[in-house]
Amino acid sequence: MKILVCEDNSLTLRSIEYSLKNAGYDVSKAMDGDQGILILKEEEIDLVITDINMPYTKGLELVRYVNTQMERKIPVIIITGITLEETREHALELGAQEFLTKPLDLDVLMGKVKSLLEKNS
Repeated sequence: MKILVCEDNSLTLRSIEYSLKNAGYDVSKAMDGDQGILILKEEEIDLVITDINMPYTKGLELVRYVNTQMERKIPVIIITGITLEETREHALELGAQEFLTKPLDLDVLMGKVKSLLEKNS
């Protein structure tokens, strides 16, 4: 299974990448939403994990892209430092399946990843 992680904080990105690779997942990384969209166009991605606040294309725009432009359904997990309920509701309305706030609990993230991939396989 291949997972795209879009996160502009390099420490957070490395932590998520390490956890995913340790669990046996193949990982593609993007530091912003534009890079994320390019990867989605070029690679067969099974799940997207994205931050909301990134340079260029934001995470919510990436969620919208995944849910309107991709031929197949790809689950999306939002990770963010924004704790506003309106932001959570908006992300879920756009098609994100999960919304996790930072500081990120990697065990919770890994449980969500496993669950979503099992549902979509």
